[in-house]
Amino acid sequence: MTSATAETTAQLQCMQQGGPFKVVHVPKPALAPEEVLVRQRVIALNLVDTKMRDLGILVPRWPHVLGIEGAGVIEAVGSEVRDLQPGDEVAGWEGGAFQERVAVPAHFLAKKPKNIKLEEAASLPICFVTAVCAIVNSLKIPLPFLQGLSTEGQAPSSILILGGSSATGAAAIQLLRKAYPSLPILATSSVKHHARLTDLGATCLVDYKSPSVVADIKAASPGAAGVDVIIDCVSAGASQTDISDVLDPAGSKMYAAIVTGLPFPVPEEVNKLEVSAWSMVDMQGGKQLIPSLTKLVEEGTYRVPLPVRVVGHGLEELANVLDKVKTVSGEKMVVTL
Repeated sequence: MTSATAETTAQLQCMQQGGPFKVVHVPKPALAPEEVLVRQRVIALNLVDTKMRDLGILVPRWPHVLGIEGAGVIEAVGSEVRDLQPGDEVAGWEGGAFQERVAVPAHFLAKKPKNIKLEEAASLPICFVTAVCAIVNSLKIPLPFLQGLSTEGQAPSSILILGGSSATGAAAIQLLRKAYPSLPILATSSVKHHARLTDLGATCLVDYKSPSVVADIKAASPGAAGVDVIIDCVSAGASQTDISDVLDPAGSKMYAAIVTGLPFPVPEEVNKLEVSAWSMVDMQGGKQLIPSLTKLVEEGTYRVPLPVRVVGHGLEELANVLDKVKTVSGEKMVVTL
């Protein structure tokens, strides 16, 4: 879609909770000194986009521009930005990604790694940050190869990733494997994704659809004693209410749950930790995380977690395809502009 004039830009506004959507032309964003103006080429879809639309989560007022992740080309930089310049291709965590141009703080952006496509780059930031926040900030498991982060804590004796084929789950598996080559990493997913997750570093995969999933996980754990800690990427505990039974009674019994808007209880003896990517802002080394993706991917330390699929083109198409994120499995969906 083209802008109405040289001084305006188009955005897809969600007019009220639940919709509808409308393309509106507004003035181009003014840049703060630490911000960058990105001309969007790819917009990544995330489940939180539907939560914002349907439940009003993180929406201060309506109309509102949804979207938190995308990639494009820098058009302008603020006066304090040093490491990015106009013409650079970047991907980032973007507030209000469903628009042609978005102003983003420079530390929320990474230059596109040279060895991947822009569509793939758009899928990187949110899941990477969320996985790091769960591992380092919530569970206090160091990831020494990520410079500048806290080294407080220690590796668990074993870990279970619920939702291994989610973007965050696939990110967590490879981050943990890079840091701890011998760590038992168990994960749940559909059987069709087991080979890919094994390739990313999972030790053992369990079919989440199995009627005996809890017993299957426990049997696969070291000594069949249960796992030390859990990262729940998909609110599995809301539907599998006895999932905490897979925790080793003699272990740390920590359950890190990615905030999805679907709360659920855990037994009293389990330490439930709620994980939000927003903790990146305040955590030690947090502002280096997204920019570090460029080198990590180029050197092969970190891989695009999931296959990326283009499901549409143009701002208007976002409204038509957004609900696909509710049922997608083992891939990341994006819309091109």
